[in-house]
Amino acid sequence: MKEASADYRNCRLCPRDCRVDRAAGREGYCGEGARARLAWAGLHRGEEPPLVGEHGSGTVFFTGCTLRCSFCQNRQISREGMGRDVTGLELADIFLALQREGAANVNLVTGTPFLPSIEAALAEARGRGLSLPVVWNSSGYETAAAVERLARFVDVFLPDLKTLDAEVARRYFRAADYPEVAARAVRAMAEAAPVEWDGDGLRRGMILRHLVLPGHLEASRAVLEFYNEHLREKALLSLMVQYIPPCPGAEPAGRISEADYGRVLDWLDELGIEEGFLQDLDAESPWIPDFARANPFPPGFGRPVWHWRGLNEPSD
Repeated sequence: MKEASADYRNCRLCPRDCRVDRAAGREGYCGEGARARLAWAGLHRGEEPPLVGEHGSGTVFFTGCTLRCSFCQNRQISREGMGRDVTGLELADIFLALQREGAANVNLVTGTPFLPSIEAALAEARGRGLSLPVVWNSSGYETAAAVERLARFVDVFLPDLKTLDAEVARRYFRAADYPEVAARAVRAMAEAAPVEWDGDGLRRGMILRHLVLPGHLEASRAVLEFYNEHLREKALLSLMVQYIPPCPGAEPAGRISEADYGRVLDWLDELGIEEGFLQDLDAESPWIPDFARANPFPPGFGRPVWHWRGLNEPSD
């Protein structure tokens, strides 16, 4: 397997359109070079119910990110570089190890900077018996060309639609073009993967995630209206209220109040949105993972199969 692709030599994999030569050692906006880097892979029960199965979603957390969210809960890997380089063959081994451990799927988290490496590793793993569906778990900040490539091997799209407000996007994500880009991308994803159920699980389709931000409820209202108009019959909605400031002084400040949560519930009723998933308002849930630990998640939410420090390496 080739370790570098022409895509890395003039990188245009994400909407930042860096065009840097990552194959020559330069880093893109994502902070990454030309070899896939990841922090953790394991069985994760914190995803939406149709993705978890009996043992958990086979979640692979890649290092780096194309956004700069001020409140990122995965900051260790998105901003601080926590993770380790792997070859394409090692990545294929990890996918196969997840299957052996009973994963419901291969769930690729923030894989956009490594799209060529992931394509090659999945092809290698498929040739060696990988049969799990593939989940693309991303910020929604994708190019049209990337979505076209993803449609060839992704079974379930799991994108965010963070906001449709350009000022919110500029302030918190450092991407004023996010609303336009993400709205186009999620509509293309929904067209590429019509919903198909397999028993109790989602075999194919799209789940659209939206995190409600404190102080910006009207921006969430706009996302709900967008979903209602463009995606209601084509995707499931997953509405999240787990926002936690990662550190003192982080923006936006505060948490979602019971009153704001009630307003969101009223909007769902008003728009008639019934299919999908809604988080309970639980102020005590420790949602911020720690990727320095073998299991970054609360007890019962994750079981490691691979760790960037070499813990629980998959066997041959």
